[in-house]
Amino acid sequence: MFSLPIKSTLFAKLALVILLAVPALAGATTVRLATTLGAIDVVLYDAAAPRTIANFLAYVNSNAYKNSFIHRSVPGFIIQGGGYVWDDASSNVLGVPQNAPIANEFSTSRSNRRGTIAMAKLGGDPNSATSQWYINLADNAASLDTQNGGFTVFGEVSAASMAVVDAIALLPLVNAGSAFDTLPIIGTIANGIIQKSNLAIISAATAVPNNYQGLWWNANESGWGISITQHGNIAVVAMYNYDDAGLPVWYVITNCPVTATGCAGDIYKVNGGTPPTVPWTGGGRVLTKVGTGTLAFTNINTGTFNFTINNIVASKAITRQIFATDTTAPTIDYTDLWWNANESGWGITLTQQFGIILAAWYAYDTNGNPIWYVATNCPVTATGCESPLYKFTGGAPLTSTWRNVNPAIEVGSVKFTFSDPATGIMNYTVNGVTSSRAITRQVY
Repeated sequence: MFSLPIKSTLFAKLALVILLAVPALAGATTVRLATTLGAIDVVLYDAAAPRTIANFLAYVNSNAYKNSFIHRSVPGFIIQGGGYVWDDASSNVLGVPQNAPIANEFSTSRSNRRGTIAMAKLGGDPNSATSQWYINLADNAASLDTQNGGFTVFGEVSAASMAVVDAIALLPLVNAGSAFDTLPIIGTIANGIIQKSNLAIISAATAVPNNYQGLWWNANESGWGISITQHGNIAVVAMYNYDDAGLPVWYVITNCPVTATGCAGDIYKVNGGTPPTVPWTGGGRVLTKVGTGTLAFTNINTGTFNFTINNIVASKAITRQIFATDTTAPTIDYTDLWWNANESGWGITLTQQFGIILAAWYAYDTNGNPIWYVATNCPVTATGCESPLYKFTGGAPLTSTWRNVNPAIEVGSVKFTFSDPATGIMNYTVNGVTSSRAITRQVY
């Protein structure tokens, strides 16, 4: 998205890592579990546990998990599903038809930590996993990594979706006997009879082959970029670029359904928002459709952005931008679309690669025109990150021949402080004015 020549050490660091490998989950399959309480996106470790992944996807792709439900919940430990479905025709509970058990693929490199998903199995038989799975609510490595040959972790829930997992875990429990002795329940049970409406139902499980989430650019046109936030099979695409006068402007595709090769949707421009240096009053915002866009990927790291903006048809070659590398994945990945739900109309995309966050903030100037800022190098600590904040000008519109941007202008600083993986505070100074905003991951 950006090469920043202002600080030579930073520029050198970015240049050195630009061709290095993409983080391991960049191209992974994502499975969206559409539950009664919201969507749970599971990112699979495709290469690490091939037998387990193939088994899980066989159930997903055959619709075996449709109308299944979370049948077991142990507070502070796990929630479990994949074993039983609600049959609408009979209003009875049936077992999920099981395929043959699979060989265990446990590895200490894939530990049973909070947010991971693993296969359940029979006691005393390491190779007995079939359809049932569970999600860890806490770090359960001490017990589940050592019992019964170790329980095979094969993916992890996206941080944004953990709010749904935690909401299910907070449901009251009833003892309905046998496998349902810790059954989470929604609402009130009438006349002692559990209905479908009382269950945490998974209405559908959908697999998306590739996850395109991340920061994309054209390396020959450093100064503009695209942030793709993908939750299951829906992406939100934010484009950071320039108007005819070379002033920063942003567009967004708010609903881009993902296929195996990309996504397409309407492109919008938003005017009338409040600048970040004053209290938010977003009532004057105007959402205007300016065209359409299609992201077509030849592989997980390269593609083409074809678009029509203001009746001008054009295209750009794009690649995934890599700005940091390491050998150890971060404990918490803050990559996502963040906002303040009470101030709908502005937001910020955080792209984390190992220990560095690149933040692109779409907001408004004092006249209500769209403007964006970027923190190009935000080193992650235990509680967040802090970075200078820059504004870019002088670039060309996407529909024109590219011209290089003027040198970036440092307009202030930004500090992100996270209280947990899904909530935080953004403290910032822009043009000498200091303010703050509460932010959360945007769930959609």
